[in-house]
Amino acid sequence: MTEDAFFARLFARLPKPSDAWVVPPGDDCAALAHGSELLLLAVDQIVGGKHYYLTGPHETPPEAAGRKLLARNLSDIAAMGGVPTACLLAGAFGPARDPSWLERFYDGTIALADEYNVTMVGGDLASTPNDDVASLTILGRVEADRVCRRSGARPGDVLLATGTFGSSLGTGHHLSFTPRCREGRWLATRGFAHAMMDVSDGLLLDASRICQASQVALRLDPDAVPRRTPQTTVAQALGDGEDYELLVAVGEEEAEALLAQWPFADVPLTPVGRFLAAAVPQIVDSTGQPMAVQGYDHLS
Repeated sequence: MTEDAFFARLFARLPKPSDAWVVPPGDDCAALAHGSELLLLAVDQIVGGKHYYLTGPHETPPEAAGRKLLARNLSDIAAMGGVPTACLLAGAFGPARDPSWLERFYDGTIALADEYNVTMVGGDLASTPNDDVASLTILGRVEADRVCRRSGARPGDVLLATGTFGSSLGTGHHLSFTPRCREGRWLATRGFAHAMMDVSDGLLLDASRICQASQVALRLDPDAVPRRTPQTTVAQALGDGEDYELLVAVGEEEAEALLAQWPFADVPLTPVGRFLAAAVPQIVDSTGQPMAVQGYDHLS
């Protein structure tokens, strides 16, 4: 069973949220009506040995692990077009983690929180006989008429991608990436984005989630996807994951204006596909052949 299939079954069992929950489970963040704005909520975690190296020659510095924990959550806020505001951190750490290591881990989180004006308002600390697990809940805000979801892509929309893709582990990008809060906010406030999400599990897999949520197909040009290094293959760019870039669906005319107005010279914005009407949500290549969806899945 895939993660998506598991969550579909789980969500079907949950009580229907009240109308105050403008964005229910299944998007990058949940969103609760709060005056003229929405309160954004998301949670993400990192597991030692899976999201960072616990030991060995490539052992991850604790500051980098702590930074990554918050950065992953900031990327979810970015995907909704929001502004991050506060967070809570709960961690359970193994017996090898002394107070000095823990302080350095929290230093990494706090430094990034300061950079993004995020206030840490609480959390929890526990020990575990096994590998480290740390979870962070983030809060943010966005104007009710500017929130971006996965479900708004329309036939004819162009799919644009920020940044570059693939080789995240080999280049250290999985630890040092910059959450695209600035870019996501710019897209949301100008009303360009019909749909948006961040790429954590691989471009193909996450693009397929936009297709599923929007009930459209996508014609993707694999060769148009910007690769992180000259050695990065197309397959790596499409499936490696931990890119933490944004995918955004915009109308064709809006895409031309957006590309002309894009103010972030240090972050490329690239057209990589076009959404199509289809009876079955899927991704096809430039010749119309269906593409096998690949990416990272914790349950596969």
